[in-house]
Amino acid sequence: MGEFSFIQWIRERQKRRKDVIVGIGDDCAAINVSSYKLCLITTDMLVDGTHFDLEKCTVRDVGRKAIACSISDVAAMGCQATVAVVSICFPDHTTEKFAQELYKGIWSIADKYDIEIAGGDIISGHSPLCINVTMLGRDEGLKPVRRSGARVGDMILVTGTLGGSLLGKHLRFEPRLKEGLILNKNFTIHAMIDISDGLTADLNHILEESRVGAILYEDQIPVSEAAVKMAEKSENTPLYHALSDGEDYELLFTLSKGQAKKAMASHFFDRGMISCIGEITRGRGIQMKFLDGKTRRIKPQGYEHLKP
Repeated sequence: MGEFSFIQWIRERQKRRKDVIVGIGDDCAAINVSSYKLCLITTDMLVDGTHFDLEKCTVRDVGRKAIACSISDVAAMGCQATVAVVSICFPDHTTEKFAQELYKGIWSIADKYDIEIAGGDIISGHSPLCINVTMLGRDEGLKPVRRSGARVGDMILVTGTLGGSLLGKHLRFEPRLKEGLILNKNFTIHAMIDISDGLTADLNHILEESRVGAILYEDQIPVSEAAVKMAEKSENTPLYHALSDGEDYELLFTLSKGQAKKAMASHFFDRGMISCIGEITRGRGIQMKFLDGKTRRIKPQGYEHLKP
């Protein structure tokens, strides 16, 4: 069983309410709470041994990451995060100091983005540390940006640099909440997602939801210094890590050529903050134009839970 096939199975059988404007398939759900406002909802569960390793990081890092992941989901919709509820399963015999350090990590980023922790649940059991965050957001009078709006001819843009997140970024990344709001307020963004599973894996989510294809350009992929360092220890290239490593939590989005030019030249972003890495095409799947001039189809690579 694969994670995404299981999600699709749930999606096909889930009954829909009229007030659920956006359901399964995007980074957040959107609920119509009045005639003119949407409440966004997203949830993320993190567990020791999969999303973090307490032998290699601090418990404060864990608390910070748990909130940051959900903030990033709201950022991917171009909206504003507001309130969170946090549920934690502590291993048996957890000390009070350990629990307090976890919450100090939670507050370190929640306070920065003016997010209130409004409740949750705390239990213990014969299990590793597990933390679940449910984040609420508001639309700020904007239309949430979905994954399903990419159009043939759109340019594909990304924030930041990619790859090598396991060298530290996966714990201490800065969610692109401000950037998501700026993009949604000032440009016509057709589709957007945050890069949690990997560039090609998450781009493929947009392509599947939008029923289009894409071509990427090798020389335009913003490869991080961390990806170069990872490649020195692995048997893969820096490009491979930029395309496949997850947990960069950068924004990946599509917009028309004209809007892309405006965004690239905009004073809203520092030089190098956003890169144009490809184009939306007809058909399906992802192609890559390599430096040797050849264009070849590439397979989406990234992290997937439940995959054999």
